[in-house]
Amino acid sequence: MPEGKTDISIVIPAKDEELRLPRFLESLFAYCRENPLRYEIIVVDDGSTDGTAQAVLRMKKTFPDLTLISLARNHGKGYAVKQGLLASHGHIALFMDADGSTAASEIKENLKYFQEGYDIVIGSRVLHSSTAKVKALAHRKSIGWIFNFLVSTFLIKGIKDTQCGFKMFRHDIIRPLWENIQIQGFGFDLEVLFLAQQMNYKIKEVPVNWKHVGHSKVHLINDSWKMLVNIFQIRSWYRRR
Repeated sequence: MPEGKTDISIVIPAKDEELRLPRFLESLFAYCRENPLRYEIIVVDDGSTDGTAQAVLRMKKTFPDLTLISLARNHGKGYAVKQGLLASHGHIALFMDADGSTAASEIKENLKYFQEGYDIVIGSRVLHSSTAKVKALAHRKSIGWIFNFLVSTFLIKGIKDTQCGFKMFRHDIIRPLWENIQIQGFGFDLEVLFLAQQMNYKIKEVPVNWKHVGHSKVHLINDSWKMLVNIFQIRSWYRRR
């Protein structure tokens, strides 16, 4: 697909998502067909051991602007998102979670902020809105609140929810920003947003409709601990720079 012919690129990192991903892709296809802009969808298979790649290839028959990037081994969500965004062609590129926790309609709803001069638009499950509903498990809300407090205290100011799996970027900032990202796991959002602030990119945080979907790939204790360590890794890396 020639660069410049695509309006919006949607990147979906996927690890063993044979069961959940096809349903979400069907909803994305329907959304893309109903909108006048031209979309591409890039699925990055992060070393799956199930039939994720085969499921994506079967669906390409009904949506030609679907691309599969297959990684030979599992690297982590951050690495998969990075590869997808660096391969994207759209004037705006974004990533979404494979479980469909955020609906495709959020894309159209938030494109307006790029016309207002923002470089990055990120979804938030914390900001309140009369039109945005968040359906999350109580214990995950509690842990999320504690984590966000630590992030705002030690690393990133002015952002309520760094970990929502819905983030949009102007194409011309993707390579300067993402080529510097080192964290390959779930804590990559922290480094992206911290570095974006350091580079003086304009970030808009917006409330989004979000729902908990079962069989999450995030291990609440182990991955939360790793992301807590990431906070202080980032502080150390960029202080030395």
